[in-house]
Amino acid sequence: MGSFCPIRLEDRSTILRYLRYFPENEGSECTFSNMFLWAVSDNIEWQIVGGSLLLHTVTTAGVPCMMMVFSPPDRLCEGLEYAVEAMRALNEPFRMCSLPDWYVARMDACSPGMFRYEREPYHDDYVYETGSLISLAGRDLHGKRNHINKFNGLFQGRYSYEPYETNMFAECMDAYLRWFEERGESPELCAERVSVERALRYSHALGLVGGVIRVDGKVEAFTLGERITPEMALIHVEKANLSVPGLFTVINQKFVEQTFADTLWINREEDMGLEGLRKAKRSYRPARMIEKYGATLND
Repeated sequence: MGSFCPIRLEDRSTILRYLRYFPENEGSECTFSNMFLWAVSDNIEWQIVGGSLLLHTVTTAGVPCMMMVFSPPDRLCEGLEYAVEAMRALNEPFRMCSLPDWYVARMDACSPGMFRYEREPYHDDYVYETGSLISLAGRDLHGKRNHINKFNGLFQGRYSYEPYETNMFAECMDAYLRWFEERGESPELCAERVSVERALRYSHALGLVGGVIRVDGKVEAFTLGERITPEMALIHVEKANLSVPGLFTVINQKFVEQTFADTLWINREEDMGLEGLRKAKRSYRPARMIEKYGATLND
């Protein structure tokens, strides 16, 4: 068995070839962009063994684990065996993390009784109807419409929405660093800072698209995402100046409306167990959740 390697931009075409074995995957973790953005902070590495893509990472709690194994569907059992052997070679207890519920069903079908599963609700992805994020219709989203009305009342004629271009990198990083400095350094924010910088700098190479809102000519909000299936888009980054009333709601709505209106679903990723983030994501009334599980070997 070979050794794991860091994920680099030049690995994109190779890794994408293996990710296509499961085109139905809607989870946020196992997209090339997400893995590249978080590769440094989460120590995400990869190797190909016997025609299977193995992905190794270390959780924020310092626990090593494997991510989804990408094998030809009829060879998933082999791929899972390779994952077990890879962690054994690293002298690490076997664990898999962030496994969508449909993938768990496939694991259990091909290797019944081999694994024990446990829920990881802090990794669940929040999925919204695209039309709902654009229209914000209904009583439950009345507050969001009020946020937009307040923003328009204060800044009508003073703001503009523009597609993100890489020549806006410095302006967007300045906006992010203002947001970052208001919150003080923490391990989580330092890790996020690296991912945001990578997303802005390498957006074109990663196939990401984005949007920017300027207020009085100054970048005050930006966002980046990508289409991951014909029906679903994934939002990787969304930042806004909290001192500008309603700006988060406006950038959310404008970006989806301008970029992903032809999709059915928007995946806004997980809440990482952070109460503030959970509250914000729930306030948009998700249509469904992509449930995630961890797996260990049965004795």
